[in-house]
Amino acid sequence: MTKNLIIEDHVVPQLFTTAIEAYEFEHKAHKNGRSYKNLETFGLLWGYSIPQKGELPARIVATMATVETSALRHQNWVRPDLNSITTKKSFFEKYWPNTELVGTFHSHPYENLTEVNDNKGWRASEGDKDFWPWFHKCISPDQPLLAHLVITITKLEKKGWAYPDRLKGKEENKGYVLSAEDRKLWLRSYSTEAHSSEEDDELIVGFFDDLQLEIPALQNRFW
Repeated sequence: MTKNLIIEDHVVPQLFTTAIEAYEFEHKAHKNGRSYKNLETFGLLWGYSIPQKGELPARIVATMATVETSALRHQNWVRPDLNSITTKKSFFEKYWPNTELVGTFHSHPYENLTEVNDNKGWRASEGDKDFWPWFHKCISPDQPLLAHLVITITKLEKKGWAYPDRLKGKEENKGYVLSAEDRKLWLRSYSTEAHSSEEDDELIVGFFDDLQLEIPALQNRFW
């Protein structure tokens, strides 16, 4: 059975603006240092999980997003600081126990639309597919299901608007695409799932491409 990721409306601008900030604006280590643009960025999804019940699929509800400002960012990759993540997770568990770590998000920046289309840039990279199960096992081994979101961004040659739409074909239920002024953005969802081996009780975490993405207010917000 498929699984659902539901992102509440107020979380969406956090995701978009995080990707836009890393992509469009210069970043310096200090005032006179070299500046960089078109960077990837990384963050965490927080909320709660609902296990599968009868005919209803397992659901993850994202109610908040935080950015990992300590992550090492590059134009082709991003490396989060695991100590930062475990610190935030412990902080939430102690003071906001009703909110748990339910997933991650990171951006894929591209120079232009042709590059995105040629590389299917809205999809997970091979590195993403290896990293997500490792992250799940290291950071949230007690969490049966985590969501992972790719936010792809590129510049357009002309300014314009296009209503948010679903991805095409078999990816229709797994993501959205939209244009806003002179940029285009994609959202694409994936999941990792953990279970114990029946033989030796070892934790096994797998990568899955069956997470349906639901953002109920997205189209209404941009229309």
